[in-house]
Amino acid sequence: MVVLFSLLIILQFAIIISHDLIDIPGLVHGAQIQAMIGRRKVWLATLANSIFPGIAAGFAVFFWNRPRPGYVPSYWLIYCGVALLSAIGMWYIPYLRGAPDKQKSEYLGMYAGTRHILPARGDNPRPNLFHIGIHVLFAANFCLALAIRTRHT
Repeated sequence: MVVLFSLLIILQFAIIISHDLIDIPGLVHGAQIQAMIGRRKVWLATLANSIFPGIAAGFAVFFWNRPRPGYVPSYWLIYCGVALLSAIGMWYIPYLRGAPDKQKSEYLGMYAGTRHILPARGDNPRPNLFHIGIHVLFAANFCLALAIRTRHT
């Protein structure tokens, strides 16, 4: 379980670092995001957003075959919980309840041309396929972190 979590948290870190900087037609359009908010802001946001998952991934690497102090599973659980709640707040609340016009316009511009599998709900922003995949990863990592933390105590 710890090995699976370690691999997935490293994957999560890699995705968070790269997903606004790359283009994969139909999935991720980093160039659109950079055009909307500016390359500098994207880099600053990427650096800021990579700190906490970087620590989680660093712990996974550093404690790969070593005993983990109690703060490590606690950190993983807290980080994964915050990441999951952030995804819900950024994507699913606006999708289900609506969003301000500015947010709708930004999401439409940044994620135009990407694949969506959730049905449209009026003009509410909706997570694209790539983000849904990230959110499934967040949920899986949260569940694994919870299991690891529960076993650790």
